[in-house]
Amino acid sequence: MLAAPDAATIAFLKTLPSGIVCDALGRLGLSGFTDGLYPIRNDTKMAGRARTVQFAPRRGVGNADFNIYRYIRSLDKGDILVIATDCSNSWIYGENMAHEAHYHGLAGIVADCMARDGQELESMNIPCYARGLAVRPPAFQFVATDVPVSLAGAQVHPGDMMVGDADGIVVVPSARLADVVYQARDLLDLESQQEKAIRDRIPLDDLLAVMGKKRIVKA
Repeated sequence: MLAAPDAATIAFLKTLPSGIVCDALGRLGLSGFTDGLYPIRNDTKMAGRARTVQFAPRRGVGNADFNIYRYIRSLDKGDILVIATDCSNSWIYGENMAHEAHYHGLAGIVADCMARDGQELESMNIPCYARGLAVRPPAFQFVATDVPVSLAGAQVHPGDMMVGDADGIVVVPSARLADVVYQARDLLDLESQQEKAIRDRIPLDDLLAVMGKKRIVKA
């Protein structure tokens, strides 16, 4: 049974740039960034608990009777549907699946392959992430749900926190969520100090001192 995510923590993460979350992970020696996953709509902000589906490309093995719409309806409101396909060039979701996820109350869809129906997805209110858009038909077989997956270079376990914006997707391990949030709060303050220092044209050595603090783990 996955622990219910804390609403206040999710609300805070939605305010953060993905870069701040990535820097917080780096402070702690963690690596949760993905490569090449972008939102269909650039004004997207997203945070929520990952629920995973693993597909095998082309001739993978698994249960051909799996229905992803049924799986979506089994999820909790605010969850994020994470689809791993080993970075296929085929699409796996379009506007119909996105509408199902949206009306069920999910916080977003993230897939390491392609999507289609880009114009419709861009007009929708649910964050949708993919490697790009394509018309190549899907060629996948279902493997498992709610299992650890590899997603565009990042490990995602069910219950991990997904944070996304226009720059991409960051994955926060559920066991370290409180630590990452603690570091992110400090980094957010230092980012404001750095912006003010640049604007106020302070001496360069003082500016570099502020920047140097961003690499130090806050006790």
